[in-house]
Amino acid sequence: EDMSERDDHGHRSGSESSSYGTLKKKKKKPKEKKEKKAKWKKKDDDDEDDDDDDGNMKEPKSSSQLMEEWGLEDVQYAFSEDDYKTITNYKAFSQFLRPLIAKKNPKIPMSKMMTVLGAKWREFSANNPFKGSSATAVAAAVAAAVETVNVAPPISLSSIQQLSPTGPIKKAKTKEGKGEFFHPTANIVIFSLVRVFQSQCSDSSEEDFLDDFSDFDDVSIHSASVRSDASGAPKKKPRRGRKKRKREDGDGYETDHQDYCEVCQQGGEIILCDTCPRAYHLVCLDPELEKAPEGKWSCPHCEKEGIQWEAKDDDEEEEEAGGEEEDDHMEFCRVCKDGGELLCCDTCPSSYHIHCLNPPLPEIPNGEWLCPRCMCPPLKGKVQRILHWMWGDPPLPPEAPPTQDGEKTDILAKPPLKGRPERLLFVKWAGLSYWHCSWVNELQLELYHTVMYRNYQRKNDMDEPPPYDYGSGEEELNNEKRKSKDPEYAAMEERFYRYGIKPEWMIIHRILNHSFDKDGDVHYLIKWRDLPYDQCTWEVDDFDVPEYEPFKQAYWDHREQMLGEDLRPLVVRKGKRPKEEVKRKEAPPETPVVDPTIKFDQQPWYINATGGTLHPYQLEGLNWLRFSWAQGTDTILADEMGLGKTVQTIVFLYSLYKEGHSKGPFLVSAPLSTIINWEREFEMWAPDFYVVTYTGDKDSRAVIRENEFTFEDSAVKSGRKVFRMKKDTPVKFHVLLTSYELITIDQAILGSIGWACLVVDEAHRLKNNQSKFFRILNGYKIYYKLLLTGTPLQNNLEELFHLLNFLTPERFNNLDGFLEEFADISKEDQIKKLHDLLGPHMLRRLKADVFKNMPAKTELIVRVELSPMQKKYYKFILTRNFEALNSKGGGNQVSLLNIMMDLKKCCNHPYLFPVAAVEAPVLPNGSYDGNLLVKSSGKLTLLQKMLKKLKDEGHRVLIFSQMTKMLDLLEDFLEFEGYKYERIDGGITGGLRQEAIDRFNAPGAQQFCFLLSTRAGGLGINLATADTVIIYDSDWNPHNDIQVQTQYNNNVNYKTYSAFFNVFTNTFIM
Repeated sequence: EDMSERDDHGHRSGSESSSYGTLKKKKKKPKEKKEKKAKWKKKDDDDEDDDDDDGNMKEPKSSSQLMEEWGLEDVQYAFSEDDYKTITNYKAFSQFLRPLIAKKNPKIPMSKMMTVLGAKWREFSANNPFKGSSATAVAAAVAAAVETVNVAPPISLSSIQQLSPTGPIKKAKTKEGKGEFFHPTANIVIFSLVRVFQSQCSDSSEEDFLDDFSDFDDVSIHSASVRSDASGAPKKKPRRGRKKRKREDGDGYETDHQDYCEVCQQGGEIILCDTCPRAYHLVCLDPELEKAPEGKWSCPHCEKEGIQWEAKDDDEEEEEAGGEEEDDHMEFCRVCKDGGELLCCDTCPSSYHIHCLNPPLPEIPNGEWLCPRCMCPPLKGKVQRILHWMWGDPPLPPEAPPTQDGEKTDILAKPPLKGRPERLLFVKWAGLSYWHCSWVNELQLELYHTVMYRNYQRKNDMDEPPPYDYGSGEEELNNEKRKSKDPEYAAMEERFYRYGIKPEWMIIHRILNHSFDKDGDVHYLIKWRDLPYDQCTWEVDDFDVPEYEPFKQAYWDHREQMLGEDLRPLVVRKGKRPKEEVKRKEAPPETPVVDPTIKFDQQPWYINATGGTLHPYQLEGLNWLRFSWAQGTDTILADEMGLGKTVQTIVFLYSLYKEGHSKGPFLVSAPLSTIINWEREFEMWAPDFYVVTYTGDKDSRAVIRENEFTFEDSAVKSGRKVFRMKKDTPVKFHVLLTSYELITIDQAILGSIGWACLVVDEAHRLKNNQSKFFRILNGYKIYYKLLLTGTPLQNNLEELFHLLNFLTPERFNNLDGFLEEFADISKEDQIKKLHDLLGPHMLRRLKADVFKNMPAKTELIVRVELSPMQKKYYKFILTRNFEALNSKGGGNQVSLLNIMMDLKKCCNHPYLFPVAAVEAPVLPNGSYDGNLLVKSSGKLTLLQKMLKKLKDEGHRVLIFSQMTKMLDLLEDFLEFEGYKYERIDGGITGGLRQEAIDRFNAPGAQQFCFLLSTRAGGLGINLATADTVIIYDSDWNPHNDIQVQTQYNNNVNYKTYSAFFNVFTNTFIM
């Protein structure tokens, strides 16, 4: 099989995709038309002149003659007998001699280098005392082959043409294909060479024969071994649309490809790229190929750049007008790549064996015939992603053709040929919901979504269908139980869920908008649960989906409540009204019905309606916030972590709405990781609120601005660019949840809205008045401000002043005077004065003050000894031994610019250093060997013992670390120990973070450990089902460790709560 030549109509074997589906028969293009599209580099004239026009071989020049002719310095090297024994092929010879030539001639061109190496190799082989007879045999074989080629008569195409059958019925077009690798003269050459070689030197191996055969090149080593058509590839037709610098070899093959491998820069047997001049050895590709690919092949560089072979276009067809007619049909079967009698399509160049079709044809059909690719029906839309694939049923055999009398033939007389199973792919359509997912034929995707299908092929096994994906593996048993009880769920699982579609993706979250088509029918824009806004889809009014009618009614109710108009009679037809009236949300009173200064002794009626119960201290916080609102005093709610500041804030906003004090809108800015928790709490404690979460990418935010900010279509400009909202436009929502970053990024539209109240969660983000967030948020139109923070005083009084300055800049505007007044905060009178100053603005309660039955907290500092490996690296750092700390192979290097951090890494685990990580043994799955991983760290050795005891006693553990790489090592450790776990760090955000929390907190959850980074795990994450916290490495800021402990020490169901700190003796971490 020749790897250097393939037919232009060839095709890659792994996929039958091609660009021929839209081609017509074309005429041959005049040569002068092609000269205007030169793309490729020109080769040296010396290389072209070396080819002899009459096909006879010239006497090759010696290496010394070539070097003298080109003005190069020759390399003389005396080869010993050992050299002749060890250097047995051209590759080894080239690797040995090429550096010597390059050293004396550093600017030698690559083409001349390869020519000189070929001549040197030829001389080396001739002087080889161990291969002399073989070289002589090959020389004789080449001479005999050339003579055979010169006297061989030309093959007549007429001798292989098929005569049309007699009779009035016209048969479909056929041709005699020569196969993908057929070449008339090339076949004669290879068979002659093999026959002569086997008769004269039968004891030599095939590899030696190929090596010796490559020596008989005119100029370059590649002319015989690569371009001699040793495997019989067909002669390529000239490609239209690009000019080539043609170099003609002995067999008439024309090419402009380079003569050496792109990777190793050496010659030999190479394969050529069909979309660029590059060439490669099979073994130099990644991954290696055992044989040359069939059909069109693009090199790794073209695959990466997205360059593909393109068919001819209409302009080229016009240029070809007037030329002679040419049969452009493929010379081989599109399915099996073999020649023979082929059935040709009448509308494209495809050719097939009748037995390779699916289902096979019993005989050549009558009249015109269209191939499966031309008969393939188009897709109903654009495919967004491929979810699954499976084997389909074989197609039914074709009906027997009618006889001349018009009657069908007897099928029983000749049994029909059976078809082969075809792949069916389950796809999600762009712009349609997951309810519309359907199965399509493999050929349809191959034709209309070629790149997507090829990418899917690369990533998946196309011989065995993938296993069913039920979401999370732990739920599979529960799914089996629900199957037996709920037939509807079983049907949905069989149709959708087992192919990786989550049930939440098919549940309506809310209806955003409506529109009318030209027939007057209404369509609704639906937001689906757990999917971003850019996945919203338009659905018809009578779409069959659960809970559709209640959501439509809720949409119209909210529209009527906000705008005061009811458009339902225009869109609800007769017979389309919901069977049961859904409970409508109660509109807020127009005027206040309760005095906010009146203290609640019991929680109000609107809180009882939610089914929730407030703690007494939370009811007290609600009264304080309502009173501050009435007084116009901006406030800071500074309760300790875990006391429910989120719940108190939501109930406060809900009280303003239900009591008629304010209809909003309210702006809540929180860390992105806590947004989902805010959504859930609003759904629980304020069910009448219309809450919009303004997060996501640009496309999602554009959908939110167009459909969720207002009911007026022209109030907000559409598109990804952010504009101000039209003045005095009523907003659609009550509460807008967003992140800190979007407050600054999308200030154009957010700053154009007048906000009744601003809530900033984790308000220590405002501790610097020079930050962009502080400055931009100060420019918003806000009536009332409420800040939430568990640590109002983290480092110094300056941060506290900035919080107060943001709340009331007219009162707190002199930083120097504030700091001077409270310079000595240790004095009792100054503390009392500060308390009096902060009293109206801040409310802070500690757990010890509000919970009398809090679980006892046990805080234990555990001292650990360094392991021998840690002691070694600890010494390397202190002595600044760079050579021992850095690997010789390069990569990440230890600079020791921050010795404190490097010492901390060493105390955590030595594998955090690159040299130790490289030298550590790794398992086949990529994880570290568990035993050595534990022995290398004193902390991990202790942790192994602690976790075993905690597991036996039924505890659940949270493990905190500052370093995400340390969390990677802890993952390997937990896998080795067999513990189930979850993980959250800065790289896991949004829905994935909340899903991990829900899995850990679920009743009966099997997860024993939860790995968290200290910074990400201390922001509003609720993991109350754990009762033990292990601080693997303490944070430099002790407030972060305190925040972590207080965040999770709020579960009164446990009798004890433990916190462990791991530190080392005799180290800087004491």
